[in-house]
Amino acid sequence: MKWVPFPVISAAKEYDAEAIEFICRHFERYIVYRSVRKYSDLYGNEKSFLDDERYSEAQTAMLSAIFSFDFREPPEDYHAG
Repeated sequence: MKWVPFPVISAAKEYDAEAIEFICRHFERYIVYRSVRKYSDLYGNEKSFLDDERYSEAQTAMLSAIFSFDFREPPEDYHAG
């Protein structure tokens, strides 16, 4: 999975609608994947469906994470790359 660029996260934290939409689209497939529930029917066939409650909770958690994200300076001994 590719990273969300820092300027987009920063803009989303400031409630920029386009940045928030970008992040939501970026994680949409993952949220859907994690929101699918599986069950077996009467004949033993495995079925799956999108659990709307899980999906809604995942989106709410993602938005909460965006707005509570804390930017900090890296430690002095940190060397990127």
